[in-house]
Amino acid sequence: MADVEFVRGLGIETVLSEDGRCEMALEVEERHFSTAERVHGGVFFTLLDTAMGRAVISKLPEGRGCATIEAKINFFRPVQTGRLVAVGRCVNLSKRLAYTEAELVDAEGRSIAKASGTFMLTDTYRQADRERV
Repeated sequence: MADVEFVRGLGIETVLSEDGRCEMALEVEERHFSTAERVHGGVFFTLLDTAMGRAVISKLPEGRGCATIEAKINFFRPVQTGRLVAVGRCVNLSKRLAYTEAELVDAEGRSIAKASGTFMLTDTYRQADRERV
């Protein structure tokens, strides 16, 4: 459950995860800042990557899992306060791979970052439980 603990440790919450779509949210705190006093890009990436992966998992049968094998992110604007929401979508699912996209927006609906990724599908889900909202 290291992934779950890592995500929870950052303060990220799952809002929705169903039918190829996942929404994750985070209330920005100073602990999320880089030395430039704005949210670290790694926090943005964690939100987007997790939303994409859980979007894939929501399309898989019980017991199957996935792992990120490639991802790309574009950053559009810095953030210092507020609530961030990442929405991930499973765009294409085959027997072995899934292609995903995600967008991160602020409370005003402004685009903060976008990502796309490819996930390898696995025959097992290594975590003890599958969090579903």
